[in-house]
Amino acid sequence: MPMNTTMRAALIAATLGFAGATAIPAGAQETMEAPAAQAPAPAATYDEAKLQSFVVAFLQVDQINRTYAPQLQEAEGEDAQNSVREQASAEMVEAVESVDGITVEEYGTIIQQAQTDPALAEEINTYIQAAAGAPAQPTAPAEPTPAE
Repeated sequence: MPMNTTMRAALIAATLGFAGATAIPAGAQETMEAPAAQAPAPAATYDEAKLQSFVVAFLQVDQINRTYAPQLQEAEGEDAQNSVREQASAEMVEAVESVDGITVEEYGTIIQQAQTDPALAEEINTYIQAAAGAPAQPTAPAEPTPAE
């Protein structure tokens, strides 16, 4: 059963922490933020193509988040803030849907799993750094090699 747009927007916004991007009941936010407190779901594995699609979507959503965060802070009143949140969430959903190889549901699942799976989070971080043009950060400081 496909998710409706509001639910998809809520999923993206909640997993990205977009300053309460949608009206999600507090109990639902706690559940999404602490999935390990529930019965653990079997760990899914993702191939390189899926993770690369995820990273493309993640970087687009991150840019939307950065664009709307100042607007959200400047919005006066709850109605204005909700309007900014709704617009940002809609753009985030569109961004994920525009990326080949990943659905909004898969995107949300990967984000949630990465919050509880350090190995997946590290793998995603490596892809993000590569996509952003930054060198991958070593897990331990590298020793300088002596010049010969």
